[in-house]
Amino acid sequence: MKTFTLLFIEIVCVFSFNCFAQRTNRAPVIAATGNAHLQPGTSEGNDLVIQAYLVEETVNMAFGQRMITYEVPKLEMVNTHDLGPNNTRKVTPIYGKPKVKTVEVGLQSKAVIDTATTVIKPVKMEVIAPAQKAKTISINVLNTYEKVIDKGYKSLEMLKKVADRSYFENDMVAAAKYYSQLFEEATNLDSVYYYRYAQALKGTNQVDKANEMMVLFESKNLANQVAKK
Repeated sequence: MKTFTLLFIEIVCVFSFNCFAQRTNRAPVIAATGNAHLQPGTSEGNDLVIQAYLVEETVNMAFGQRMITYEVPKLEMVNTHDLGPNNTRKVTPIYGKPKVKTVEVGLQSKAVIDTATTVIKPVKMEVIAPAQKAKTISINVLNTYEKVIDKGYKSLEMLKKVADRSYFENDMVAAAKYYSQLFEEATNLDSVYYYRYAQALKGTNQVDKANEMMVLFESKNLANQVAKK
């Protein structure tokens, strides 16, 4: 009874494996060693690739057969142990469409080319600056001094400059006038002013006073010479 039960279980296993074994299009590959043989077949298109391998191992027993099926992704993963005499291992490739890898391609920027053919030439404009007259004011300082002196405001330097200008311009009347005011303000002057004052007096026919100034001029020159010695 025990032997009959074991035999029944073995038969059920064989039929179960045969019913659920995968059936796909097959093509010959190099089978693993050990009781293996090639399974003939063709793929349904040139665009198919091997995705896995179906392995079917058949073991003959005294009361029937035992079949073991499994799938492996690589051929080197097939069992290579010897199944014994009259037993077989069948390796069949399973084909499928290859997986397409998506590659992101960056959009290249396009150069924008201006196709306008009209060339606008710049307009040259000549800018002329308005002529400006130089604004200058000429001030005669000696004339100003002269006006100030005539109004009663005077100083030694102002009198000397105004009198000397009149003397060198040969205006002896004006020179005698301002030299006279200079001697009224100061008596200890350089000898040159005595000489110029004397010449201005001669020019206005004031001979006596001119001779007096010449005597003072000579005495001052003599005093200067003695002082130098």
